[in-house]
Amino acid sequence: MATHPDHHGIAQLTAYAVPAETGRPSPSEIRLWLRTLLPDHMVPAFVVLLDRLPLTANGKIDKRALPVPHAGPGTGGRAPRTALERTLCDAFTEALGLSSAVSIDDNFFDLGGHSLLAARLTNRLCSALNLSLTLRDVFRHPTPAQLAAHLDARSARAATTPEPRRARPTLRRRTDQERITS
Repeated sequence: MATHPDHHGIAQLTAYAVPAETGRPSPSEIRLWLRTLLPDHMVPAFVVLLDRLPLTANGKIDKRALPVPHAGPGTGGRAPRTALERTLCDAFTEALGLSSAVSIDDNFFDLGGHSLLAARLTNRLCSALNLSLTLRDVFRHPTPAQLAAHLDARSARAATTPEPRRARPTLRRRTDQERITS
């Protein structure tokens, strides 16, 4: 594993793998497998498959000879169906600094996203859509389609749910007389 700066100058974790000759997995399959073993913040942003690791004259891994990873283009998935999905796709594309548009099925983290970019995405979406969105929402719903469905469901719940009652009365400062008698 190594770190490489992205186009924002932020270091991203990269895994370099030399798969066995039989059953060569794809980088996305390796990332999926790593997600079952590691916490989200430890899953590498990129997995680069190599035929062999570059070595120095001393037999150590030559980190300078490792290829720099690049965020791949989107999967060419479905186009946005609603204005909200279009806004989310545009925000994902801009936050990730991609030249090609993101589809509604592209995973933010599979395209090189990380927690800092997710925070920037969250702030951008909060101001653009005038709503509250948390970092947890982006981690739980990492594609534009999933995030749009989550936001739609949340707004539908808010429209049908009555205003919650206050659980406790409002706190106020006691007067001198109240303090003496209690």
